[in-house]
Amino acid sequence: MDAAPSFLLMLHIASGAISLATAAVAIVAPKGRRPHRLAGKLYVLSMAVVFATAVALSLASNDLFLMTVAIFSFYMVLSGYRALYLKKPTDSLDLRYRAGALDKGAAQFTVIACSAMATYGGVYWYTEPLAPVLVTLGTIGSLMAYFDLRRFRKPTTDPRAWFFTHMIRMLGGTIASVTAFLVNSGDILPPLARWLAPTIIGTVVITVWVTYYKRKFSGGVEPESVAEVRLREMPEEDEEDGI
Repeated sequence: MDAAPSFLLMLHIASGAISLATAAVAIVAPKGRRPHRLAGKLYVLSMAVVFATAVALSLASNDLFLMTVAIFSFYMVLSGYRALYLKKPTDSLDLRYRAGALDKGAAQFTVIACSAMATYGGVYWYTEPLAPVLVTLGTIGSLMAYFDLRRFRKPTTDPRAWFFTHMIRMLGGTIASVTAFLVNSGDILPPLARWLAPTIIGTVVITVWVTYYKRKFSGGVEPESVAEVRLREMPEEDEEDGI
């Protein structure tokens, strides 16, 4: 193996391990407190490295699965993190707290890339072993990014939407990362379990959490009562952002 791909692979594995560890800390830590915010930031940074190295490795090895999971999982994490800044975009004078080039560019790239991969999987359905994965992740990713672009043009009026976007996207990105880890980790689990177990378990967890918080919010409870929510609405305020 060439030195460059070997280094990229080691960096990819190391950053992947850090991302899974920090994701676990962020999940169990009290929401909005310093450990949760710090773990969340480290998770996003490590996932950025995972994404960059995965793209480089996939181009070097022509690995469409790695490319698809990299784009899908990182967009979920990036958009989930940015949801913290886009709580009330129309109320902020600071451009960092409005959908800008980063948000729109990432969404547009994801729509194009995921649509292409879904199309490729559909065309080569009978000859490409990973066609179902390419079609599924490509379709979900492109639709998710497309609806984000629509939301950027017309922000939702639901004051709690950011809370669920942050939670679902971050957990969804973690599910995709765990799936990629299991698929590439050998025979830890049977092949079918490697593909389905993270999604099944993760979907159940997300559904339970979303239902739990929707019930709390429907009773008049605000996100501030279940998490230490911070929002900078004016650029001169000194308070740090985060959930």
